[in-house]
Amino acid sequence: MGGAKAVIAAVVLAIAAGTGYALYASKQKREQQRAVAALLGDTTTHLRKALSAPPLPDLVSKIDGNLKAAKAPRDPVLATAAGDYIHGAREIARRRADAERLAREASMSRRALAMHMAAASGRDAYWIRVATDLKRRTERDHFELEVSLKALSELLQTLPEAQKRLASSQVDAALLLEDAERVKARERAQEAATRAHDELEKVRRLILPR
Repeated sequence: MGGAKAVIAAVVLAIAAGTGYALYASKQKREQQRAVAALLGDTTTHLRKALSAPPLPDLVSKIDGNLKAAKAPRDPVLATAAGDYIHGAREIARRRADAERLAREASMSRRALAMHMAAASGRDAYWIRVATDLKRRTERDHFELEVSLKALSELLQTLPEAQKRLASSQVDAALLLEDAERVKARERAQEAATRAHDELEKVRRLILPR
């Protein structure tokens, strides 16, 4: 009888231990899910700021911090989808910052070229050399701006893929960027890319004296 009691006691202890671990694992999973959800909401807040105004210098680093913190070992599917969304948001913010910088550079180079072309009093060899350099710089700046804006448009187009996976993980849609916001931001990027392309073509058609 003593042996039977010992076996029963061991079984009871094993069941209790298993139940305790399951409860602990479930609690840990919920905590990780809540933490990831908070990071998603914070990332979306930063993303909205990046899309509505020129991004502040530290905005990309804040989203990058969220990306590094988005860990959920108890829910790897959620962690992967969250990582993809936050990574996409970070790259969108980065491209927005690049586009703002490149737009300023393109505007300055365009203005410098126009001012130089207006100074027609002494079109000697030096004037031609400076005009050529300014034309090349203006072409480069507008080309880089167009490329950056097209990349931004592509990132905005693919962002819903991660959002769909998050939806399957039952993440509250309110934590993510609304589709109407994304569509409007993409339209603005496409329009800006078209303007940059048009300006690039104008500069390319400019014929300098030889």
